[in-house]
Amino acid sequence: MFDSAYMRLILIFFLITTIQLHAQLNYLEGTWQGIITQRGQAPKDGKTIWFDFEVDATSGDMKGESRIETPFTEYFAYKIIKGTVKSKREVEFKDVFIGLDKNAGRDVWCMLNGVLTYNDSTGYLSGEWRSTDCRQAGDLILYRSKYEISKTDSSTLYHSWFNNMVNDLSRGWNAYYVRDAEMRNFQFVPVYFDHDKDLLKAKFNDYLEQMAKIVNSHSDLRIKIIGHTDSNGPDSYNVGLSERRAERVKKFLINAGVPLDKVVIEYRGEKDPASSNSTSSGKQLNRRVDFEFI
Repeated sequence: MFDSAYMRLILIFFLITTIQLHAQLNYLEGTWQGIITQRGQAPKDGKTIWFDFEVDATSGDMKGESRIETPFTEYFAYKIIKGTVKSKREVEFKDVFIGLDKNAGRDVWCMLNGVLTYNDSTGYLSGEWRSTDCRQAGDLILYRSKYEISKTDSSTLYHSWFNNMVNDLSRGWNAYYVRDAEMRNFQFVPVYFDHDKDLLKAKFNDYLEQMAKIVNSHSDLRIKIIGHTDSNGPDSYNVGLSERRAERVKKFLINAGVPLDKVVIEYRGEKDPASSNSTSSGKQLNRRVDFEFI
């Protein structure tokens, strides 16, 4: 006969396992927006697509809505969908019926089915679709949306976002929230120099290339480079040395692809020490370039 303490442990384990399973099945729930293309078609020639997934966390059954829009036109199809969540990052979908639509001439909207998989590294939900009635196939790529799908003949969102996504994909950029997380989590460290030198050390190359990647992946982000020196030498000389150090790093970032107008430099000479100039180790910490996102 099991004692009550043992039974409580079993119950607690069951509840934790159930909660974790439900959280996994719900992972893809919500609204997604992106681009749908036919096989071999470039994203710029595709259409916009939206999904709104509602998931039964117990069974994994999915129901919801989708909407396809021809960019910069009034043509669209609003559909009801169903499907199954296969795992935390994979969902299978199928169009059930078209609830509302508008199209040009004799063009028709196809009934689609497919499987989508979420990539943690890129932040995109992507996969392939097929249509037996239209005998077509193609690709889908989407990101999490902050908007609700329109259920009327009005566009869900002005289609400028479509061009932005096409550009993001052409540059190999991750979804915006992945890029934002990379920026927030990026840890600035100083780039250090030898005494009276402005030569950039190779050990900082990987760090600076990662910084360049983050700056390049945000259209509204710039980087400030701040040059410093220790207290050796006259102040006027140290101002020039700190400028040369900042310019050296600026040149590296520009060569790494950062546009000139996204780089700002300052040079402070010896006036902003990170440590005491009374010791050799303190002076080493002061011979540096610092950074800020602006």
